[in-house]
Amino acid sequence: MGEEKIGLIGHVWKRAGTASVDLVAGSLHVGDRIRIRGHGHDFEQVVESMEVEHVAAEEGRQGQLVAIAFSEPVHERDEVWRVR
Repeated sequence: MGEEKIGLIGHVWKRAGTASVDLVAGSLHVGDRIRIRGHGHDFEQVVESMEVEHVAAEEGRQGQLVAIAFSEPVHERDEVWRVR
């Protein structure tokens, strides 16, 4: 299985269980499997939904900030990888 680093976690909304992801490479789609790596944690999940500029979207592209719900706690500057 290959992995591609696509972004970094930005702002985290802990109560909502969501965070922004700054997409620095490639694109991200609803249904993609991602891996989050940070200090003390490393987990995978499927992107079930996302928002771009507060609007539901199926895809985010390089250079955009997307908001995603996470199944586990994340922290600012965690790395986001797409799993193939």
